[in-house]
Amino acid sequence: MVRKPSPEKRVQFQDAALRLFVAHGVQQTSTAAIAAEAGTAAGTLFLYFPTKQDLINQLTLKIGREQSEYVNSLLQPSQSARESFLAIWSGSLQWFQDNRDAYKLFQQVRTTNLVDEETVRESETYLAYFFEAIQKGIAEGCLKKVPLELIGEMLYHGIVAVMDLIDRQSDHARQEEYIQSGFAIFWDGIKK
Repeated sequence: MVRKPSPEKRVQFQDAALRLFVAHGVQQTSTAAIAAEAGTAAGTLFLYFPTKQDLINQLTLKIGREQSEYVNSLLQPSQSARESFLAIWSGSLQWFQDNRDAYKLFQQVRTTNLVDEETVRESETYLAYFFEAIQKGIAEGCLKKVPLELIGEMLYHGIVAVMDLIDRQSDHARQEEYIQSGFAIFWDGIKK
């Protein structure tokens, strides 16, 4: 009798992989170690993820989807472009603070190209909220005429800069100051 893969076991493998990828690095973590961390044999892991690359890709998509769902929950059609970008900024920072391991993995895969092109394209679909905020800004006439990818990179790297500062600062008031000041710098850079 063939066992049907369980969603819980899939998540168990992804959680184990996330812990090990953050602790030891994606490239230094073996599938055998992931299976052991999940409390199963390596063969069981391969029933869910035929290759380590499949696991990396699926874990990256899972994290992107979860972060996107959180940010989308903060957005309202009635918000202005500025309010939408602030919700994206603050929401992304909050989600990353609440999901530190996910943030650390994102940093690893983004800087080392560890996910394949198909995964990159699929993960970009989770960023529809970003393009909607840009469209609002264009409709409102409040954005500079700059390449969209530049706005995206400025947003991403601004969030990373603030996360780095938050990681080194235990004072909550200072953390909030970084979030607000960082957004002001970002917004001033893209608004007319």
